[in-house]
Amino acid sequence: MTTLALCGGPPIRTRVFQAWPQSDQTELGALAGVLASRRWGGIHSGSQGEAFERALGEYLGVPHVAVVSSGTAGLMIALRALGVQAGDEVVVPAMTYVATATAVSVLGGVPVFADIDPDTHTIEPSSARAAISEKTKAIIAVHLGGHPADMDRLGPIAAEHGVPIVEDCAQSLGATWNGAHTGSLGRVGVFSFASTKNISAGEGGAVVTRDGELAARIASLRDHGRPLGVTGHHPELGWNLRLSEFQSAILGVQLERLDHQLAAKTKGAAFLTSALSSVPGLRPVPPDLDPRVTRHGRFSLAFTLDPEAFGNTSTNSFRAALRAEGIPVGLRDLIACPDEPIYADATAQDYAHSRTVSCTRARAACTKLVLFGQAAGSGMLLDDPSELIDVVRAVEKIHDNCGQLREAEHQRATTRVPTDS
Repeated sequence: MTTLALCGGPPIRTRVFQAWPQSDQTELGALAGVLASRRWGGIHSGSQGEAFERALGEYLGVPHVAVVSSGTAGLMIALRALGVQAGDEVVVPAMTYVATATAVSVLGGVPVFADIDPDTHTIEPSSARAAISEKTKAIIAVHLGGHPADMDRLGPIAAEHGVPIVEDCAQSLGATWNGAHTGSLGRVGVFSFASTKNISAGEGGAVVTRDGELAARIASLRDHGRPLGVTGHHPELGWNLRLSEFQSAILGVQLERLDHQLAAKTKGAAFLTSALSSVPGLRPVPPDLDPRVTRHGRFSLAFTLDPEAFGNTSTNSFRAALRAEGIPVGLRDLIACPDEPIYADATAQDYAHSRTVSCTRARAACTKLVLFGQAAGSGMLLDDPSELIDVVRAVEKIHDNCGQLREAEHQRATTRVPTDS
């Protein structure tokens, strides 16, 4: 019997995988250029922000792009531009990062939580339909983990009820659905450029649309409510949610690497999905890639764990065992949005009201997810399969010695911390 690293044995891997985010001298040169320019912020002709907006729009096939300070800011601006006000409802998947919902709440709106598809973990169209009321002003489709939501089914539902779809593309830059980029499929798309995302400037975001009138309002809302190109006239209430020139310059460099990195991550994910298929108890998300997903965004490689196949140990213990073996993996359970304290704790609520249509599948998925890749802060999917084989060896080691893991879990559960008398 081999001793698990969590129980004192030697780990499978001591070398680190590739880091994330990635950079080289090109980013340093871009930053130096901004420093020398003495134009470090603001919105002006010939700026780094303008250049990146143009490049991103060409990449996505969308005519209007506005860079903003974060993906959350982008969601707020998109919803406000679409007319969401206090008391309005917005349909949101119950499984997503909390910012998808709080962007609605800070506008005074009400997120209405719909359940997820059990295979893709994206919003389930039939649940989204059930969530729509006379107060609904938008549906947010989150392309979770880089997997596009089912836009073929969501589109007709939204059209039937006369509400726009906002795409939350925070994790899906580069993904395509029937050959079209996420962000170009709904009324408006929102991207994030935070540290874990497919391109990163530490923070940042972008709002994209095909609608010229909507684009003008988006550009105004991010810059104190003044029209694009105007400096002293403020016809509506807006925010200062601009992106700095330093961030825009970095993003321009990062965008040039995106397709190459996506190809490498696709290869790595395919290898791990195939190699881990022989280990009982791990189920990839999705089990089979929908042919309409013509490219996955590969923010993460996700599996759900069947605890029975690993000696009835918890998902948390399995994740901790993987980390101990030198494999970067997300360590904590996710929380379904309706269970976040801001929505679940009545004593904590101020303006954060919500409504839940269904959350059963989201809650179940949150406790069983095993996440590799950028979701765990690692660039490991960029590595060659000769390096990724260590992931397979670690999972097999844990499976074959799950009795040790169960015993360690039992000992932790029965250990009592002495108290002062």
